[in-house]
Amino acid sequence: MDENYVNKLLIDSINAMSGSSWIWPYDWSEPRKLKFLENCLDYAERNEFFEQCAIIRDVKKTIN
Repeated sequence: MDENYVNKLLIDSINAMSGSSWIWPYDWSEPRKLKFLENCLDYAERNEFFEQCAIIRDVKKTIN
């Protein structure tokens, strides 16, 4: 069985956002953060990663 490493990377990265040790890159502006999260949310929804969608929405709330 072939593992999709892009999916694994995305899932692991989003899961890390729910932890307390995760931080944004220091030079990312608010619009860039929101665009990144929107792109991640779109990908997660298309691939039915529903737990990660919830994490992304929670992170977006901390930016708005």
